[in-house]
Amino acid sequence: MSYDPQYMSHVELRKAAAAVGSGILTALAMPGFGWAPLLFVGLVPLFYALESKHRFLYGLLFGATFFALDQRWILTVYRFSPLVVPGFLLLVLYLSLYTGVFGMLVRPVRGRPFGPGLLLAAPAFLTLLEIARAQGPLGTGFSSLYHALYRMPWAIQLAPVLGPWGITALVVLVNAGLYLALRRRRAVYLLASVFAIVLLAGSSLLPIAPDEGEPLRVAVVSSDVKQEVKLDARNLEALANRYETLGQEALAAKPDLIVFPESILPTFILSDLDILARLTRIATAGEANVLFGTGVYENRQIRNTVVLLSDRGEVHGEYAMVRPVPFGEYIPWRSLWEAIGLKRLMDSFLPVDLTPGTSFEPLDGIGTPICFESTFPGPARAFARNGAGILAIVTNDAWFVGSSELVAHFSAAVLRAVETRRYVIQSANGGISGLVDPRGRILATTDGERALSGEVHKRDDMTPYARWGDVPLVLVLAVAGAGFLVVEVRRRRRPSLTPPNANGG
Repeated sequence: MSYDPQYMSHVELRKAAAAVGSGILTALAMPGFGWAPLLFVGLVPLFYALESKHRFLYGLLFGATFFALDQRWILTVYRFSPLVVPGFLLLVLYLSLYTGVFGMLVRPVRGRPFGPGLLLAAPAFLTLLEIARAQGPLGTGFSSLYHALYRMPWAIQLAPVLGPWGITALVVLVNAGLYLALRRRRAVYLLASVFAIVLLAGSSLLPIAPDEGEPLRVAVVSSDVKQEVKLDARNLEALANRYETLGQEALAAKPDLIVFPESILPTFILSDLDILARLTRIATAGEANVLFGTGVYENRQIRNTVVLLSDRGEVHGEYAMVRPVPFGEYIPWRSLWEAIGLKRLMDSFLPVDLTPGTSFEPLDGIGTPICFESTFPGPARAFARNGAGILAIVTNDAWFVGSSELVAHFSAAVLRAVETRRYVIQSANGGISGLVDPRGRILATTDGERALSGEVHKRDDMTPYARWGDVPLVLVLAVAGAGFLVVEVRRRRRPSLTPPNANGG
């Protein structure tokens, strides 16, 4: 076949369009849009695009489209600093490098459609890279593919065994099987997709230990204070009255536990005796434990903290956030930025770093991930291992008012419930508050300003995922990925007996 530059340019243009289209389809499946079934087909065009020799570029293009759409909510913070725009673009580029690397790792033979090895390679590499981008100072739990299924409890019940990224791997397997069935026109590849879907659905039959003991009556305070108002110390008295009213409303449910959101007031509550006294009165009046979020200033350090007051109004314990938000609560590698002359820029973005806590210790059996921490499975798992019988997430989502971040953040709470088989309480300011049971069923939610009540149980069963984490899954995926690479290297060393087919047919 003669080489036709014009024909080849049209082919590559189609592949570029396929990569972009795949990014759009996959983003539409995520919680911000909510068309979850698209997740099972959204990657099929990407595999077609990756038949090209420009695999890194098309992987990058897919990632840029997907992450720009799925994390568009970051741009709502523009109202505080225009630096958010270049920061957002850099973040999208950084995250897209992972999908670009994925494109390099899955290699078709001499421009032809992928072979059955894709059934191993695609789930292994894409899932391992999704795990990798959640690690380190720049790690983020947002945009993990498994989040799209948070409204489909039947599809996420393998999370207590394989962890949430096991769900991602099976979703990728469904897409790979569909691609092979369409591209190679052999129905046998559909069996792989059917197998993965049956495995996801069949996991809903897995047994779960019953709730034991007396239920815990909880009242979840949901508030809607604008971030601009919350940051202004001149509003302290008005906000204190507002939260006191919400606390009194919560007492009407006769709760055993009242949960307020993250950093509710523009003051260090433990050092502000008047404000602390108001919360103490709520605890003693209702004979209820009270959880609330506040900053703590001590030894010239500031920590983002959750405090537990006992039903007698005494401070029963504190938990300091272990994993603060990069470029939101601390600047990663600040000394490096300063060394290259960017100190003034970094200080204008964030003048003071929060000091992280050191351990995930429950407060009287309550695990308390703070905001960003709940988007990762690790903190919830650590709390469960350390004896937490329930999880209470406190968050402030008012930074991202009215954006898709609100539902994306709540979707993480659903997965944390299933992974640990714990009831999860989420108390949010400016976001979604609610209750989730250990099967991931949403018992109640609100995004308004009111007190939500319900019953939960403290549980002490330990899931395989809570006990062993991601290690078993990573080992299996690593072996699968390595096996694919070994086979591909050996295949490429063999001489081809037929010329490559330029059109990928």
